[in-house]
Amino acid sequence: MRNNYNLLGMLSIRNIAKQSAPAVVQTYMGRATRLTHIPRDKGLVHLARLGGYYNLKAYRHAHHLVGNTKGLRDYFLKNGVPKERAHYIGNFVEPMPAPPAEELKALRESLHIPDGAFIITCAARFHENKGLPDLIDAFSKVRNRLRRDSGSVSSAWKNISDVRLILVGDGPMAKQLQQQIRALNLEPYILLPGWRDPTPYYHVADILTSPSRHEPLGNTILEAWASGKPLVATATLGATELMTHEKNGLITPLSNPSALAEAFLRLMGDATLSKALADDGNETVTTLFSKQAITTQYLDLYEKLLTQA
Repeated sequence: MRNNYNLLGMLSIRNIAKQSAPAVVQTYMGRATRLTHIPRDKGLVHLARLGGYYNLKAYRHAHHLVGNTKGLRDYFLKNGVPKERAHYIGNFVEPMPAPPAEELKALRESLHIPDGAFIITCAARFHENKGLPDLIDAFSKVRNRLRRDSGSVSSAWKNISDVRLILVGDGPMAKQLQQQIRALNLEPYILLPGWRDPTPYYHVADILTSPSRHEPLGNTILEAWASGKPLVATATLGATELMTHEKNGLITPLSNPSALAEAFLRLMGDATLSKALADDGNETVTTLFSKQAITTQYLDLYEKLLTQA
């Protein structure tokens, strides 16, 4: 798979399929699909899986297409893929139980997070699609609001001494984000641990967020639910398909730091709502997006395709 047009690779994959004679050959994303050409008269079914709104020219030779959102299946249909060749099966996530309490305490201490501080966590590639500049601006607004109102006896946030933002990840926007953090004087309050297993960072958090500007699905939504944490997400295609506003999370408009900040502040002041959102999100992922549920859907699809082959 050296490149998208490697003839030797294409022939090699075809020979492997011919020799091993599987019932179904499934490819993931662009390069694997471009290099897999299974003749339709050989008794094998080629199923190509897509996770984004790509040009379908590179996928039309596949016998069937499966998207990981309903929106992608609709995209296939709008672009001329016959209904019987267009399918939808979502992603799954494994359960993400919390690490031992002493590990979370040690993580909090290693990040120099004081007791009583509220924590917002986001795990993402530092790419423009992920909306991280919006998140940083929103966090700045949250801090300003807390400094202004937290001393008031009637404040919903009177028990919160401070707030921290953890950005787990790295990527091409790293320097730009660091400059933004410095310009807003937020360096002590925004933590950048780099690429890490996000699980402990999810569980040390009070809120998880997915602030993307573009996201066909958004696995971090499923991971937030699997972690049992309340979620604030922006109205991407994936979020609006997966989520129900005020049921299993809060959805805010795209590229709107003020709305994002207000959603954070709302949950920071309402523990009952936070727990309800987290519980419903966990039920959603357990029921619809568990490993068992998704693999069962794939096996059912394979059986269906084989009867049509």
